[in-house]
Amino acid sequence: MIRDVSEAKDLVEVIQYHAEKKGDDIALVYLIDGEDHEAVITYRELDRQSRAFAATLQKTTQPGDRALLLYPSGLEFIVAFFGCLYAGVVAVPTIVPHLKRATPRFRAMLADAHAVVACTQMELFDKLKALFVEYPEFHDLKWVVNEQIEAGVESEWNPYDNKPEDLAFLQYTSGSTSTPKGAMITHFSLIETVRDLQVGAGLDDQGIVASWLPIFHDLGLISCLLVPLYKSRPCYFMAPISFLEKPYRWLRAVSKYQVSHTIAPNFAYDLCVQKISDEERATLDLHLLRYLGNAAEPVRLETMQKFSETFKPYGFNPETFAPAYGLAEATVKVSGRAYEDKLSYCTLDPDALAKHKLVFLTEGDPKGYISVGCGWSANGADIRIVNPQTRELCAGDEVGEIWVKGNNNARGYWERPEETEAAFNAYLLPSNAGPYLRTGDLGFVYNGQLHITGRIKDLVILQGRNFIHRISN
Repeated sequence: MIRDVSEAKDLVEVIQYHAEKKGDDIALVYLIDGEDHEAVITYRELDRQSRAFAATLQKTTQPGDRALLLYPSGLEFIVAFFGCLYAGVVAVPTIVPHLKRATPRFRAMLADAHAVVACTQMELFDKLKALFVEYPEFHDLKWVVNEQIEAGVESEWNPYDNKPEDLAFLQYTSGSTSTPKGAMITHFSLIETVRDLQVGAGLDDQGIVASWLPIFHDLGLISCLLVPLYKSRPCYFMAPISFLEKPYRWLRAVSKYQVSHTIAPNFAYDLCVQKISDEERATLDLHLLRYLGNAAEPVRLETMQKFSETFKPYGFNPETFAPAYGLAEATVKVSGRAYEDKLSYCTLDPDALAKHKLVFLTEGDPKGYISVGCGWSANGADIRIVNPQTRELCAGDEVGEIWVKGNNNARGYWERPEETEAAFNAYLLPSNAGPYLRTGDLGFVYNGQLHITGRIKDLVILQGRNFIHRISN
């Protein structure tokens, strides 16, 4: 048994440590209706159910096999995810497919992952089997259903020694429907990212987390569930639809459960301003909120200012906003505003920015483009701004591609050696320093924080000169 989670080499050791030391403490609370109907799991029960799930998997799989996780939001997904880690099986989290037809992207993902087992819960099992029978690539799948796991089977679990370089899960990236790519997340990069997020956000022994983000996606899974599990702090989470139907539910949970940390994409803050009534706002107490992440899409200063103005009368501190930037290839995080740092932004000349040049304007200039800083790495990642054509470092007044070298980087793309080589093994010229991950995103560094300006794919090349066709942050 490890002496502290800082010694853990993977999340299995983390959960087993907490089960031993804090077994009856609450690990996760799922808000079934998004409000008061709760499902609770402790660390001891999470460990027991994960061992039972792993023992069941071990009867039909080998370490390294891939397992589809087909779940709505809920505790069953978490048990299945950790069951895979306990068994040495590679989890493949994914959205539940449309129950009338499997999309080309979903079928392509299954074919790419070569999954041998599908995991789900009883309410979906018959519907999924009826769907999958229509497609030959699904016929050989074995099934594990949470409710069908035998009582006491946890005693049959054969502990598997995960190596740091072993795969923990595949995070499939967004992209064309026919060519999804699975970022290979190792046990090492996963636990290093969890530590990076925990330190950067300042989640301490008094912290409490809330989330409505999709748990099959890395932001919701890692940032909102695995980080508090690592720190042994409770997390209250709900389904995305609960938030979308009624945004008040999210801030109500923050208020009711005295939440200190939560995160959402920029649009969620606009939705809260637009959809939460004066009567609902009057019931909120947000003064304990210390870290409010803004990630997964372009961060807008105007959005954060409107949210702050709207909810400041109810205890909200505008300084809690924490913009962040990441991607699946970096196990969700590249940079984020550290909890002790100030929000940073600057005003730029958009015409110069479109030509990859930084010309700073005074704040409030009507033609200015406001760029919000997305912090930095908390675990010492090497972040560089590079000319994507020459592979040389950009000058301080230039925009370039963001390259990253650090412990958070994934191992590459599953069974895509050429694309892995191109994206994960980039070297700077003329120094030949590397290897770096090429993010495909454009940005610059200002005031010690990383700023995002767009995507390389948005470049237009005219007469040998590069122009940004669309500025997205």
